[in-house]
Amino acid sequence: MIETPQEGRQPSQETIKSTHTLDSSRKASDMTMDAVCSKNMNNVLPYCPFSAKTRVMIVVIIALTGLVSPLSANMYYPSITRVRDDLHTTQSGITWTVTSYVIAMAVFPLLWSNLADYVGRKPVYAFSMLIFICGSIGCACSQSLPALVASRIVQSAGASAVQGAGAGTISDIYPREQRGTALGLYYLGPLLGPCLGPLIGGYIGEGVGWRWVFWVLTIWGGIMFLLAILVLPETHRRIVAEKHAIQQVNIPPLLGLKDNNPLEDVATIRYPVVALAMLHFAMLFGTYFTNATVQPVAYEGIYGLSQGMSGLCFLSSGVGCVVGSTIGGRVIDLLLQRHHSVGELEADNKERGSTIKVPAETRLGAMWAGSALFLCGVVICGWLLHYKLSLAGVLVSQFFIGSGMAFTFQSLGGYLIDVFPTKSARITGVQNFWRSAWAAVIVQLSPKMLENIGWGWTYTIMFFLTFTSLLLMQLVVYRGEAMRQRYGPSIDTR
Repeated sequence: MIETPQEGRQPSQETIKSTHTLDSSRKASDMTMDAVCSKNMNNVLPYCPFSAKTRVMIVVIIALTGLVSPLSANMYYPSITRVRDDLHTTQSGITWTVTSYVIAMAVFPLLWSNLADYVGRKPVYAFSMLIFICGSIGCACSQSLPALVASRIVQSAGASAVQGAGAGTISDIYPREQRGTALGLYYLGPLLGPCLGPLIGGYIGEGVGWRWVFWVLTIWGGIMFLLAILVLPETHRRIVAEKHAIQQVNIPPLLGLKDNNPLEDVATIRYPVVALAMLHFAMLFGTYFTNATVQPVAYEGIYGLSQGMSGLCFLSSGVGCVVGSTIGGRVIDLLLQRHHSVGELEADNKERGSTIKVPAETRLGAMWAGSALFLCGVVICGWLLHYKLSLAGVLVSQFFIGSGMAFTFQSLGGYLIDVFPTKSARITGVQNFWRSAWAAVIVQLSPKMLENIGWGWTYTIMFFLTFTSLLLMQLVVYRGEAMRQRYGPSIDTR
């Protein structure tokens, strides 16, 4: 037992030696806790209780689950003419099967994200996949337009859960300086869907009929349901903290269902930094989604490709998404790690965890590169199609669009999670709402725009809308921290 030195008396050499020995033992004991997760600088507890391999497995599962929503939207497009003929409806009527899906995709993630913060991630993944399976079966069995529209809404409701809950899971298991690479893998799902969907759906529809598009989606949903039930662990930090010793940071308080108000989440747009980030998100995604929707028309109408070959052309933007996600995630992580030093995370009181010194806006440092690549691809593609020039040039521009989109998505998505660390799922649901709402509008306008002003000017208008939002985002990049301090929100790591 170490005696406390009395006032005015110097400690003995034995006391000093004993104290040093005890300190050394404590340091050695602390270092052994690095076995399962990365430590956050000065903190001695792991950020999460999962090993590196388990975390990678979790990210892969949610990325595959994230494919469900965009695949459901885009696998259907190549067969839409056959569906219209089989159900004896009009082109304007069959368009509602697309519009209803996108609107539902905008609204339901708000509800799922709040539920994921209340009951945990795992139950939301499992239950939403059951709903998706029911909707897909309904689509496959539909014999009328109203039945198909209703089934598409149910299908979208189930498929959209991972849009918000997935980003929350990433925030649960990775500290912010490691989150970019994981977000890059996660966002591959939503971004690859518009590329792979037409390819897969085109060959299925051409080979065995459009109903089998939905039967394949039913099987995919069943696999994801089994993975959610049998393999995926619960990651919600509040629930995990009740069972494991982890860092007491980014742990949301326990709220009742009445406190989880989606309208309150949507109202976060009142903060200038959030409004500008949402605007750029919406312009990017609206342009990207519209481009993916009208490309089959260009490939088949301008270049005379078959339905299957048209789907193959989407691989160029798909490869771009993979490259952009891989490089972008690593670049963003390196940006944050470069700004981290021993003094940049200070110990705070035990209840509050740590005070973050690296500004959240650091994550936006390389965003301009991805956005610039995206914009170059958009304007080049539009005028190549306008003058019916090289198909190879169009495919290269699609690669630029995919890679630039993936790069920028990670920067913006990670930034919003850093600003709302205890509401990561909910803020991701909000950005999904705004970007999907704008996508629904611009997709509905695009056929008339192409008919009246042509490919070049349609793409140029989308270029200028996105370019304007990029210029406005520079206010956040350079003045975001000051804007947050003056107008909110304040970062709460709890």
